[in-house]
Amino acid sequence: MLNVIFLILGLCVLGAIVMIVYAFLTPTDDTRVCVDEKTPLELESMDADKAVFTFTVPMRNTSNQIAAVTDAFVRPYLPQEQFPDAVCTADLERSNARRNDHYFEACVMNPNTEVTLIITLTFQARNGRRIQDVLRQMVDMDICVYITGVGRKAHYVRRAFITLYGADISKLVGGTYNG
Repeated sequence: MLNVIFLILGLCVLGAIVMIVYAFLTPTDDTRVCVDEKTPLELESMDADKAVFTFTVPMRNTSNQIAAVTDAFVRPYLPQEQFPDAVCTADLERSNARRNDHYFEACVMNPNTEVTLIITLTFQARNGRRIQDVLRQMVDMDICVYITGVGRKAHYVRRAFITLYGADISKLVGGTYNG
């Protein structure tokens, strides 16, 4: 009877070891936003109180595993304490799945494939100011691209930070502020 208990206990331990080794050795996807390959910022439109900018950045799965990117969004970091005269909102979409409802359409990425992401930044003037005057005094601003997905391992959230320089935005709207 004692031998049967030891046999069952030994099989349980062996099974646990096999599962741990399998989970450790199972590869997962390596989906990343390639920040260093972003395109230059472009001014899409501007009126008295709103300016819209876009740029693209590739998202690449460099592994040999399929990846499912379930969500992606972009978060601009322009605090009102630092820059009270404008509000910045951002949208992110795939170049082959453009939408006008602020929604990222999930996608499956095959091994060693790339998707182009389009990031749209909208600056809205506040406090009765003209957007051109506000953006001529623009400060450097970070944005963060978040991607969530699942490969053969656990669900993940990855992020990539991109710095947009105030001087670049200022040039696009008509020059720098001369104070």
